[in-house]
Amino acid sequence: MEFWFSQICGLIVSVAAIVSMQLKGIRGVLVCQLICNGVGAVSYILLGGFSGCGIYLVALGQAIVYFCFRVKDKKAPVAMAILFILLYLLCAASTYHSPIDLIAAAAALTCAFSLIQEKPSLYRIFMLANGVIWMVYDVNVGAYAMILSHLATALSAGVGIVRLDLKSKFLHE
Repeated sequence: MEFWFSQICGLIVSVAAIVSMQLKGIRGVLVCQLICNGVGAVSYILLGGFSGCGIYLVALGQAIVYFCFRVKDKKAPVAMAILFILLYLLCAASTYHSPIDLIAAAAALTCAFSLIQEKPSLYRIFMLANGVIWMVYDVNVGAYAMILSHLATALSAGVGIVRLDLKSKFLHE
């Protein structure tokens, strides 16, 4: 039963991820990210993917904190970025059971680095890596429906890199 409920959660995460890529308003994007990270954590915990679950919970906290800074048009202090990187590493270390958990740790770091970026082009690069790394973890823990959300993340980031970063760079040369 947990397996099927986890797969349903993964589908909800996929829909929220796809919808978030289409929204222009930051509040709507935040709501989708809250759904993605909260329901994603549930999906992983149902499968025993505690590293993935913990990392999703830290990502949820980081998204909330950085959103608060950006809404107020304030720059987050460097110490905040270091704190979240340490939290991701602590989470990965405390839930470590096998080498597969190192994959979740790598994905966590790409998430941490993506959320601290101020340039969208760098954000997209980290999110592309994030989606690909999470897909490897998903296959290894059996979170098959979560692959769809991470595939959507990677594809959307790739399209953004081509459409917004590379294409505009070539047009201006």
